[in-house]
Amino acid sequence: MNSRKKVRQLMSYIKIDYLTSTENKRVRQYFKSRGYNLKHTDWHAYYRTLNGELHESYIPLGLFKSELSPKLNDKLKWPALLDKNLLYRIFSDFDQPTRIIQNINGFYYKNDKVISEIEAIKWVSQQTQKLIIKPSIDSGGGKKVIVFNVLNGVTSYNNFTVEQLLLLYKNDFIIQEFLEQSNAMRLLNPTSLNTLRVISYLNRDGVNILRVAARIGGLNSEIDNYKAGGLLCNVDENGQFGSFGCTKRGEIKENTFNGAKLSECSVPNFGLVVKMIKAMHIKIPYFKMVSWDIAINKDDKPVLIEYNTYNQGLEVQIVTGPVFSDFTDEILKLCKD
Repeated sequence: MNSRKKVRQLMSYIKIDYLTSTENKRVRQYFKSRGYNLKHTDWHAYYRTLNGELHESYIPLGLFKSELSPKLNDKLKWPALLDKNLLYRIFSDFDQPTRIIQNINGFYYKNDKVISEIEAIKWVSQQTQKLIIKPSIDSGGGKKVIVFNVLNGVTSYNNFTVEQLLLLYKNDFIIQEFLEQSNAMRLLNPTSLNTLRVISYLNRDGVNILRVAARIGGLNSEIDNYKAGGLLCNVDENGQFGSFGCTKRGEIKENTFNGAKLSECSVPNFGLVVKMIKAMHIKIPYFKMVSWDIAINKDDKPVLIEYNTYNQGLEVQIVTGPVFSDFTDEILKLCKD
């Protein structure tokens, strides 16, 4: 029900090219032959309207969340292992943004050592570089993600003092340095940290890259999130951007909000991104499907921002095609066994 409500809201922004009765029957039969009863084909119509391509193997959000995701990923591990404060321990061998302070269950940490609240406030107040604060648990969609500076103990966010800003988050949050990104990624939009959403699948043969999409911030936005007005664009196996991007409101664009032509853009050292994902995914085998958010730093090297195992961001199908790619039949069978 929530899935259908969501797609109907998205459909309200654009004129939908609904499936014909023949197309509808073909899509339903595709899933029925694999053991699934498709409730509706609205997601197929939505994706086809935006990209002009009808694929029976698009994965609807409702089917994914109700039947597929619980079989792919251990839901009991979601709350603990997705805490951003734990990423520095789980993925200690991989580059991540420099942490300033962390709050874990009400306790303040600096470089893995417990400090007092007063010490935390003092340390943050001394920072002169741009910072970012976000909940360490569930910050999906850019929720409560704030980029700020500090001057004389006062932040650039609503003139809150550092103490007031920390109180706004209470428990379970993290403050990091705002990452200085690659020139190639900054050209997409200079005000936001533009990232890659890389979706990987772990099977007996190893880690497989399913889809990759660039997430580019909106005009003057400090976050890259698609739901907050950003742009999605496909990235192929060579790191080359696709010819078009799409906004949440269904606007198709050949250029970023900053004017960069998407088809002329590419990801520096894309091979290092793939290598990093494959090395990280095997550290969390509880999750067979993971959506990683990766930035590219000023040295053109990949940096882990966060990973997702519940809200995987199936909207990438607008620009990438069916999210399970060549593994669709394998994954659908796996989730039925």
